[in-house]
Amino acid sequence: MWPSRDIAYLVLISVLTIVDFALVLQFFALFIALPGIAYFVDIFGSILTGLSFLLYRGRRWRMFAQGVLLALLSLPVYLGPGYGPFDFVVRISIIIKLFIVDVIFNSLYGRFERRNKLYWLTILLVVYFFTTGPAIDMLYFSLLGAPFEVLWVVYSFVFLMLPLIIFVAIVGGSIGYRIYRRVEKIV
Repeated sequence: MWPSRDIAYLVLISVLTIVDFALVLQFFALFIALPGIAYFVDIFGSILTGLSFLLYRGRRWRMFAQGVLLALLSLPVYLGPGYGPFDFVVRISIIIKLFIVDVIFNSLYGRFERRNKLYWLTILLVVYFFTTGPAIDMLYFSLLGAPFEVLWVVYSFVFLMLPLIIFVAIVGGSIGYRIYRRVEKIV
C-alpha cells in the first residue's frame, strides 16, 4: 500500500504537468508551429521531472504511475504534432518514457543517496528524459505506421536543438534539486 503522501505527490505533479502542457507546450505547438520547440523552452517541465523523482525517494513504480495518470489527464490536451486530443494510443509513449526512467533511475537512487550525489543523479535523469524522449517518440510513432519522412521533418528540429535542450534540462534539474532541498525537511 502506498502512503497517502506519495499519492498526493503523484496527483499534484501530474496536475502541474498538465498545466505546463496546456500553457507552454500547447502555446508553442499552436502559435509558433515549429515542431519540437517546446522541448527547449519547457524549463518548468524539467523542474517538475527532477522534483518528482526526488520526492518519490527512489520508491519503485511511482514515476510509472505518474506516467499513466499523466497520459489519462492529458487526453483532452493537444500536445503537438502526432499528439492529437483524445488519442490514447499516442499517449502510451509518455507511459513508456516514464517506465524506463522509473526502472533505471530508481535502481540507481540508493547508490547515489549513500554517496550524497543525488544532485548529479537528478541532472542525469532530467537530461536523459528530455534528450531520449524525442527518440522514443520517433521510434514509437514509426511502429504505429507514421511515414519516416514525416517523422524526420518533425524531429530533425529537435535533434538540431539538442545542445539547447540539454542546457534547459540541466538548469531545470538543478532548480528542481534546489527546491527539493528547501522542502526536504517539511516532506
